[in-house]
Amino acid sequence: MIKILFVCHGNICRSPMAEFILKDMAQRAGKEAELTIASAATSSEELGNGVYPPARRKLAEHGISCEGKTARRIREDDYVNYDLLIGFDSANMRNMERSFHGDPEGKLRLITEYMGRPDAIVDDPWYTRDFDTAWEDIYACCLGLMNTLYPTVTLDFSACRERSELYDIMADAMLWQPDYGRNLDALYDIVTGLPHLGMRFRLLLPAQDAPCRGYAEIIGQVLDDAGVETEIAQ
Repeated sequence: MIKILFVCHGNICRSPMAEFILKDMAQRAGKEAELTIASAATSSEELGNGVYPPARRKLAEHGISCEGKTARRIREDDYVNYDLLIGFDSANMRNMERSFHGDPEGKLRLITEYMGRPDAIVDDPWYTRDFDTAWEDIYACCLGLMNTLYPTVTLDFSACRERSELYDIMADAMLWQPDYGRNLDALYDIVTGLPHLGMRFRLLLPAQDAPCRGYAEIIGQVLDDAGVETEIAQ
Protein backbone atom coordinates (compact mmCIF):
# COMPACT_ATOMS: atom_id res chain seq x y z
CA MET A 1 0.00 0.00 0.00
CA ILE A 2 1.37 3.42 -1.04
CA LYS A 3 0.00 6.34 0.98
CA ILE A 4 -0.11 9.77 -0.66
CA LEU A 5 -1.08 13.10 0.91
CA PHE A 6 -1.56 16.20 -1.26
CA VAL A 7 -0.99 19.44 0.64
CA CYS A 8 -1.86 23.02 -0.33
CA HIS A 9 -2.61 26.21 1.61
CA GLY A 10 -6.31 25.80 2.41
CA ASN A 11 -7.27 22.29 1.22
CA ILE A 12 -10.26 23.58 -0.73
CA CYS A 13 -8.87 23.91 -4.30
CA ARG A 14 -5.62 22.35 -5.50
CA SER A 15 -5.06 19.52 -3.04
CA PRO A 16 -8.64 18.14 -3.10
CA MET A 17 -8.63 18.40 -6.90
CA ALA A 18 -5.45 16.30 -6.95
CA GLU A 19 -6.85 13.88 -4.35
CA PHE A 20 -9.97 13.09 -6.36
CA ILE A 21 -8.29 13.16 -9.79
CA LEU A 22 -5.76 10.60 -8.57
CA LYS A 23 -8.47 8.50 -6.90
CA ASP A 24 -10.36 8.46 -10.20
CA MET A 25 -7.23 7.45 -12.10
CA ALA A 26 -6.47 4.70 -9.59
CA GLN A 27 -10.02 3.34 -9.82
CA ARG A 28 -10.02 3.33 -13.63
CA ALA A 29 -6.61 1.66 -13.78
CA GLY A 30 -7.56 -0.99 -11.21
CA LYS A 31 -5.06 0.27 -8.64
CA GLU A 32 -7.38 1.68 -5.98
CA ALA A 33 -6.65 -1.17 -3.54
CA GLU A 34 -2.93 -0.34 -3.76
CA LEU A 35 -3.16 3.38 -2.97
CA THR A 36 -4.37 5.48 -0.05
CA ILE A 37 -4.94 9.05 -1.23
CA ALA A 38 -5.89 12.08 0.87
CA SER A 39 -5.32 15.83 1.11
CA ALA A 40 -4.75 18.48 3.75
CA ALA A 41 -3.89 22.14 4.35
CA THR A 42 -0.89 23.93 5.80
CA SER A 43 -3.18 26.64 7.27
CA SER A 44 -6.25 26.68 9.50
CA GLU A 45 -8.21 29.21 7.42
CA GLU A 46 -10.66 26.78 5.80
CA LEU A 47 -10.92 24.02 8.41
CA GLY A 48 -14.18 22.11 8.07
CA ASN A 49 -15.14 23.81 4.82
CA GLY A 50 -16.02 21.82 1.72
CA VAL A 51 -14.26 21.94 -1.64
CA TYR A 52 -14.46 25.42 -3.16
CA PRO A 53 -17.46 25.48 -5.56
CA PRO A 54 -15.51 26.29 -8.77
CA ALA A 55 -13.09 23.44 -8.00
CA ARG A 56 -16.00 21.12 -7.24
CA ARG A 57 -17.68 22.10 -10.52
CA LYS A 58 -14.48 21.52 -12.48
CA LEU A 59 -14.18 17.99 -11.05
CA ALA A 60 -17.86 17.36 -11.81
CA GLU A 61 -17.33 18.40 -15.44
CA HIS A 62 -15.10 15.35 -15.72
CA GLY A 63 -17.47 13.03 -13.87
CA ILE A 64 -15.53 13.15 -10.59
CA SER A 65 -17.29 13.60 -7.24
CA CYS A 66 -15.66 15.09 -4.13
CA GLU A 67 -18.73 14.59 -1.98
CA GLY A 68 -18.07 14.70 1.76
CA LYS A 69 -14.58 16.22 1.57
CA THR A 70 -13.85 18.91 4.16
CA ALA A 71 -10.61 20.75 4.79
CA ARG A 72 -8.23 19.59 7.50
CA ARG A 73 -4.79 20.74 8.55
CA ILE A 74 -1.63 18.63 8.38
CA ARG A 75 -0.53 16.93 11.61
CA GLU A 76 2.93 15.89 12.73
CA ASP A 77 2.03 12.22 12.44
CA ASP A 78 1.17 12.67 8.75
CA TYR A 79 4.88 12.46 8.05
CA VAL A 80 4.98 9.00 9.61
CA ASN A 81 1.67 7.84 8.17
CA TYR A 82 2.24 8.80 4.51
CA ASP A 83 4.89 7.73 2.00
CA LEU A 84 4.64 10.84 -0.20
CA LEU A 85 3.56 14.32 0.89
CA ILE A 86 3.11 16.44 -2.22
CA GLY A 87 2.90 20.26 -2.32
CA PHE A 88 2.00 22.66 -5.11
CA ASP A 89 4.31 25.65 -4.60
CA SER A 90 7.35 26.76 -2.63
CA ALA A 91 5.24 28.09 0.26
CA ASN A 92 3.58 24.68 0.67
CA MET A 93 6.99 23.03 0.74
CA ARG A 94 8.41 25.46 3.32
CA ASN A 95 5.36 25.09 5.55
CA MET A 96 5.52 21.30 5.40
CA GLU A 97 9.21 21.29 6.27
CA ARG A 98 8.50 23.53 9.24
CA SER A 99 5.55 21.41 10.41
CA PHE A 100 7.46 18.15 10.05
CA HIS A 101 10.78 19.49 11.38
CA GLY A 102 12.50 18.90 8.06
CA ASP A 103 12.32 15.99 5.66
CA PRO A 104 14.67 13.31 7.01
CA GLU A 105 13.21 10.52 4.88
CA GLY A 106 12.88 12.47 1.63
CA LYS A 107 9.09 12.18 1.48
CA LEU A 108 8.28 15.76 0.49
CA ARG A 109 7.73 16.35 -3.23
CA LEU A 110 6.67 19.26 -5.41
CA ILE A 111 3.86 18.05 -7.64
CA THR A 112 5.34 19.50 -10.84
CA GLU A 113 8.25 17.06 -10.55
CA TYR A 114 5.85 14.48 -11.92
CA MET A 115 5.32 16.29 -15.20
CA GLY A 116 9.01 16.97 -15.73
CA ARG A 117 8.94 20.61 -14.58
CA PRO A 118 10.57 20.58 -11.13
CA ASP A 119 11.12 24.36 -11.20
CA ALA A 120 7.45 25.12 -11.90
CA ILE A 121 4.48 25.44 -9.54
CA VAL A 122 0.73 24.95 -9.78
CA ASP A 123 -0.78 28.37 -9.21
CA ASP A 124 -3.60 28.65 -6.69
CA PRO A 125 -6.85 29.12 -8.65
CA TRP A 126 -8.46 30.72 -5.59
CA TYR A 127 -6.34 33.75 -6.53
CA THR A 128 -5.97 33.35 -10.30
CA ARG A 129 -9.60 32.24 -10.87
CA ASP A 130 -8.21 30.02 -13.62
CA PHE A 131 -9.61 26.62 -12.76
CA ASP A 132 -9.15 25.34 -16.31
CA THR A 133 -5.36 25.71 -16.08
CA ALA A 134 -5.38 24.30 -12.56
CA TRP A 135 -7.23 21.22 -13.83
CA GLU A 136 -4.85 20.75 -16.76
CA ASP A 137 -1.73 21.12 -14.62
CA ILE A 138 -2.96 18.92 -11.80
CA TYR A 139 -4.21 16.24 -14.19
CA ALA A 140 -0.83 16.15 -15.98
CA CYS A 141 1.01 15.92 -12.66
CA CYS A 142 -1.23 13.12 -11.37
CA LEU A 143 -0.76 11.19 -14.60
CA GLY A 144 3.00 11.64 -14.25
CA LEU A 145 2.79 10.36 -10.69
CA MET A 146 0.85 7.30 -11.85
CA ASN A 147 3.47 6.64 -14.52
CA THR A 148 6.17 6.87 -11.85
CA LEU A 149 4.35 4.37 -9.66
CA TYR A 150 3.14 2.09 -12.48
CA PRO A 151 5.44 2.36 -15.51
CA THR A 152 4.36 -1.09 -16.75
CA VAL A 153 0.70 -1.54 -17.67
CA THR A 154 -0.88 -4.96 -18.19
CA LEU A 155 -3.53 -5.11 -20.91
CA ASP A 156 -5.49 -8.20 -19.99
CA PHE A 157 -7.34 -9.20 -23.15
CA SER A 158 -7.63 -12.84 -22.11
CA ALA A 159 -11.43 -12.82 -21.70
CA CYS A 160 -12.17 -10.61 -24.72
CA ARG A 161 -14.25 -11.77 -27.65
CA GLU A 162 -14.91 -8.51 -29.52
CA ARG A 163 -12.70 -5.65 -30.71
CA SER A 164 -14.74 -3.17 -28.68
CA GLU A 165 -13.77 -5.02 -25.51
CA LEU A 166 -10.08 -4.59 -26.36
CA TYR A 167 -10.56 -0.83 -26.59
CA ASP A 168 -12.59 -0.71 -23.36
CA ILE A 169 -9.70 -2.37 -21.54
CA MET A 170 -7.09 -0.09 -23.09
CA ALA A 171 -9.15 3.02 -22.33
CA ASP A 172 -9.32 2.18 -18.63
CA ALA A 173 -5.89 0.64 -18.13
CA MET A 174 -4.13 3.45 -20.06
CA LEU A 175 -6.37 6.25 -18.72
CA TRP A 176 -7.46 7.47 -22.14
CA GLN A 177 -9.22 10.82 -22.42
CA PRO A 178 -12.89 10.62 -23.54
CA ASP A 179 -12.12 12.16 -26.93
CA TYR A 180 -9.43 9.63 -27.88
CA GLY A 181 -10.23 7.62 -30.99
CA ARG A 182 -10.69 3.85 -30.90
CA ASN A 183 -8.73 2.59 -33.87
CA LEU A 184 -5.15 1.55 -34.61
CA ASP A 185 -4.09 4.97 -35.94
CA ALA A 186 -5.38 6.60 -32.75
CA LEU A 187 -3.57 4.02 -30.63
CA TYR A 188 -0.29 4.86 -32.36
CA ASP A 189 -0.89 8.59 -31.79
CA ILE A 190 -1.70 7.99 -28.12
CA VAL A 191 1.44 6.04 -27.30
CA THR A 192 3.67 8.40 -29.29
CA GLY A 193 2.44 11.70 -27.95
CA LEU A 194 -0.89 11.93 -26.12
CA PRO A 195 -1.25 11.72 -22.32
CA HIS A 196 -1.69 8.14 -21.15
CA LEU A 197 -0.61 5.68 -18.48
CA GLY A 198 2.10 3.23 -19.39
CA MET A 199 5.74 3.41 -20.39
CA ARG A 200 5.89 -0.35 -20.99
CA PHE A 201 3.13 -2.84 -21.74
CA ARG A 202 2.39 -6.49 -21.07
CA LEU A 203 -0.34 -8.00 -23.24
CA LEU A 204 -2.36 -11.05 -22.22
CA LEU A 205 -3.86 -12.25 -25.49
CA PRO A 206 -7.39 -13.63 -25.98
CA ALA A 207 -7.96 -17.33 -26.42
CA GLN A 208 -6.82 -18.84 -29.71
CA ASP A 209 -10.42 -19.27 -30.88
CA ALA A 210 -11.54 -15.75 -29.90
CA PRO A 211 -12.72 -13.68 -32.89
CA CYS A 212 -10.55 -10.74 -31.77
CA ARG A 213 -7.35 -12.77 -31.26
CA GLY A 214 -5.75 -11.56 -34.49
CA TYR A 215 -6.69 -7.96 -33.81
CA ALA A 216 -5.13 -8.14 -30.34
CA GLU A 217 -1.91 -9.37 -31.96
CA ILE A 218 -2.02 -6.37 -34.30
CA ILE A 219 -2.36 -4.08 -31.26
CA GLY A 220 0.87 -5.57 -29.94
CA GLN A 221 2.53 -4.88 -33.30
CA VAL A 222 1.33 -1.25 -33.27
CA LEU A 223 2.84 -0.76 -29.80
CA ASP A 224 6.08 -2.31 -31.01
CA ASP A 225 6.09 -0.13 -34.15
CA ALA A 226 5.64 2.91 -31.91
CA GLY A 227 8.86 2.02 -30.12
CA VAL A 228 7.18 1.04 -26.85
CA GLU A 229 8.61 -1.89 -24.91
CA THR A 230 5.96 -4.60 -25.18
CA GLU A 231 5.78 -8.15 -23.83
CA ILE A 232 3.27 -10.55 -25.40
CA ALA A 233 2.04 -13.28 -23.10
CA GLN A 234 0.44 -16.12 -25.07
